[in-house]
Amino acid sequence: MSHPPLMLGIDVGTTSVKVLAADIEGKNICAEDNSYSLHQSQDGYREQNPQEIRAAVHQTVKAVISQLSQPIAGVSFSTAMHSLLAVDETGSAITPMLIWADTRSQKYAEELRGTDLGNSIYQKGGAPIHAMLPLCKIAWLRDHQSDTFQRAHKFLSFKEWLLYQWFGEYVIDYSMATATGLFHQEDLDWNRDALAFASIDVQQLSQPVPTTYVLRGLSNKIVEDTNLPEDAPVVVGASDGCLANLYASGLNPKEATLSLGTSGAIRLISQKALPDEQMRIFNYLLTEDHHVLGGPTNNGGIILNWLHQNLYHGKCSYEEVLTKAAQIEPGADSLVCLPYFHGERAPFWNERIQGGYFGVDSDHTVDHFARAALEGVVYNMYSIGQGLEDAAGSFDVIWADGGVIRSDFMVQLIADVFNKPVYVAESHHGVAEGAIMLGSYALGLVNSLEEVVKNTEKKREFTPNPALRSVYQEQYERFREWGKIVNQQTTES
Repeated sequence: MSHPPLMLGIDVGTTSVKVLAADIEGKNICAEDNSYSLHQSQDGYREQNPQEIRAAVHQTVKAVISQLSQPIAGVSFSTAMHSLLAVDETGSAITPMLIWADTRSQKYAEELRGTDLGNSIYQKGGAPIHAMLPLCKIAWLRDHQSDTFQRAHKFLSFKEWLLYQWFGEYVIDYSMATATGLFHQEDLDWNRDALAFASIDVQQLSQPVPTTYVLRGLSNKIVEDTNLPEDAPVVVGASDGCLANLYASGLNPKEATLSLGTSGAIRLISQKALPDEQMRIFNYLLTEDHHVLGGPTNNGGIILNWLHQNLYHGKCSYEEVLTKAAQIEPGADSLVCLPYFHGERAPFWNERIQGGYFGVDSDHTVDHFARAALEGVVYNMYSIGQGLEDAAGSFDVIWADGGVIRSDFMVQLIADVFNKPVYVAESHHGVAEGAIMLGSYALGLVNSLEEVVKNTEKKREFTPNPALRSVYQEQYERFREWGKIVNQQTTES
């Protein structure tokens, strides 16, 4: 009996790589993952070693290939957005990789944000102005590491660099390109005004290609390092956020995807480019016909880690922290937490904004502070969701994924605050599965994206409690008003 074609989905995340082997009907065969380190040499710096990540990718692919009893039909990629490294003419990295969380270029973002040029770059490209953007990071390199800047032959994301190692070709998919701040969506090419701001020319960037672009002819060295077949077709793929949506909500514009791990995001697929006049949301391309709109937060599960370490002093488990918070009445007795402990992206796009507690009284316990902080994380996601609905229209359902979603308390909190049903998907490999869906379409194994996008199986479903709607709305209004005040103070300082 013949088997359905088998694909590899490679998901290169911020802290680990996941490789999944699955057939095009959605049956997962096996998966492996590998982690790598993150370096913070000084405040605002977040760097990684691209060679270390490449070694992890190769090792993980090899581990999966060794478990398969049938050949693969192809490979498809997903990677985290906003990374940047410079390479010389041989393709060798001459800088560490600056990841999305690196904020050293904050000053450049602040100078550009709100100007006519900054607004034009956002409207044309879809990426809100922020220090995460390669646009701002390149400008920082120009002024602070001028020797390196002058030596740079190309400025790349990790995926571009890896694919050059594999095929000797510099390409960047439209999905990743829209997340650079350097792209013009309507032209599907680089934005010359943005390039001028960064003082680079088009030859220093990769060739933009569709997310369905296929590369062939792996080098002998890569075949040896990965055990991939030499003739294996490799689909460039897209960004992790876009592919998480493709997996969970398919192409349904009425179903949002909310990811909540260390950081978080809420996203929606649309067939229209819908930049937000208030610049609250991003607008990235999945394909030429499908946009992924949404907003990211810096402050997701990292707040749970802060509670665990600093309020409970590591004396109880993360699960116990969540249990203690869950025992406090909804609304945390009017205690408000702005969870902006690491600056914030959406909805403020303000690297300087700081967190804090408001409305503290003598009856509030440590558990109240925990409840308020976790509610604050969800209120901020809800605020992003409001901007998303203003731009793209209302959605009916939320698909939730990420490490924090393993807590029933947190998922129910999301359902209650948003007043919408929340589904948790069966798979823990949704991004890699999204890459396989896109790759299957790119390689002609299915006739259309609509055909390959299946109804993702629900592992759990949470419905909102209508009795809590007014409590959370009242508390959210307090949260929103305090957020406006703090954002204004830090913007003007």
